[in-house]
Amino acid sequence: MEGLKSKGEAMSLKQTISRFKRYGGLLVLILITSFVIGLFPLVRQINSYYSKSYMRLLKSFLNEVTKHAVESGQSSLGIVVRRLSKELVDLATGVDLSGILSYEKLPWICSETRGIFVNGTSTKILIDGGSHILLIEIPAYMIDKMLSAEMAYVFLMASDGTIVACNDLNFLGMKADTKKSFVRMNGTTGFVESEPLEGLNGFIAFFIPLRTYSTVLLPYLLVAIAALCGAAVWLSLAYSFENRLVAGVNMVLDNINQSLAKLDKTDEVFYVPLETRIAELNQLQAGIQKLIEAQKASWHELHAMMQSLQDTVNELEETQRTLQERNTQIIATLAEAIEIKDANTLGHSDRVVTLALELAKEIGLKDPADLEAIKFGALLHDIGKIGIPEYILNKPGRLTKQEYEVMKLHPIYGEKIIRKISGWDLVADIVRHHHENYDGTGYPDGLKGSQISLRAQIVSIVDVFCALIEERPYRPPMSLEEALKLMQTEMVGTKFDPELFEAFKRVLGKFARIYIAGS
Repeated sequence: MEGLKSKGEAMSLKQTISRFKRYGGLLVLILITSFVIGLFPLVRQINSYYSKSYMRLLKSFLNEVTKHAVESGQSSLGIVVRRLSKELVDLATGVDLSGILSYEKLPWICSETRGIFVNGTSTKILIDGGSHILLIEIPAYMIDKMLSAEMAYVFLMASDGTIVACNDLNFLGMKADTKKSFVRMNGTTGFVESEPLEGLNGFIAFFIPLRTYSTVLLPYLLVAIAALCGAAVWLSLAYSFENRLVAGVNMVLDNINQSLAKLDKTDEVFYVPLETRIAELNQLQAGIQKLIEAQKASWHELHAMMQSLQDTVNELEETQRTLQERNTQIIATLAEAIEIKDANTLGHSDRVVTLALELAKEIGLKDPADLEAIKFGALLHDIGKIGIPEYILNKPGRLTKQEYEVMKLHPIYGEKIIRKISGWDLVADIVRHHHENYDGTGYPDGLKGSQISLRAQIVSIVDVFCALIEERPYRPPMSLEEALKLMQTEMVGTKFDPELFEAFKRVLGKFARIYIAGS
């Protein structure tokens, strides 16, 4: 007996653990990848939230201010509105502001941040008022109070990039480089993005420091790190258990193989369990030991039973051979009884059997049940003639209509006889239907085409051929060529399947002359 092996057709423990480790590594990789990929939509969401909210508020504020200034031309709520000439002279005071202000086209955002009519710094917008120019001066502190600068900054820039308004006054007067997305401004690093202002010759931009991303993403980072740490701890514990499991299983397998190796020297095997660090393996070994003890106790009894069973099998096989021989003798006797009664068909059944089996093989029938049915169906296809009067069977001339109707009963008689034999349903089918025609004009059931079993069609075509080349009281025997010609011209397509007839001609080309000559 071969020793027990850890490797076999099923996946080994080593392969299973290796796969587990690969899956564990894949899990960690998936977690890291999901974490990294998940950052991008979150960052985009942060950018989208602050950019849309801050820039929308600033745009709305500027639109309201410019609209009110154009419609009323009056100062309000700290916002100064002054009328200037085209040369930038204050029409009310006559003060020339061209040294402070300048413009190329209106409306225009001035890059000068010093206040003119307000204290401190301000944002100055020049708008075409028709015959004059409107100067709108917005104190810088208003935007600083309107938008919080804790998480993000929003800029209003002149055409040269100078920041003239911001929610953090420390950025005023600086020039923002918005061509880069990642910049450092006023000691703070972050992402910047700008877009042109509609209706004003300037730009609006937002700047999100890196600390904003850290603050917003901190819960996500903590959850992701916790998940990675949990996965790492779980994998570490799993790998530790795997190492103990592999060591314990290898010890048990070695012990089992050593015990089984003793079977080469003795008929009995002894197993001594080994103590491992895994309770289930210890229980498994205890179970193996009990099984081996039980096996040793029942081995001799089983051996005796097997010997007795073998003797019984030998006796049954001998009985089966005897029964088969007797069955064969009985069947042969039945066939001979038919030929004795119908002297005109001497040797007919044997010829039909030989050619029917060859035709079955030619068309690819290999099922033993089909071949056996064809063999005995061909041998006993005319057994029903036992019930037909001899004067009809041996009549030298053609049968009358009434006599022919009696003759047509022999397939029915034959089926009744064969049905008595258990397991011979296929044989009974051949006996009953070997006179059915391909076009449905046969008897006794008028079957046609595929309704007739292939077994019955095989016996039918061979039966007709053998009958044609045999002598009958009412005609001399035909030659092979004459028989085939008659079948080809008058029976193919009506009595026989054309394809089956072609296969039969191939069989005749190989074997017919030998078989018929030896019959």
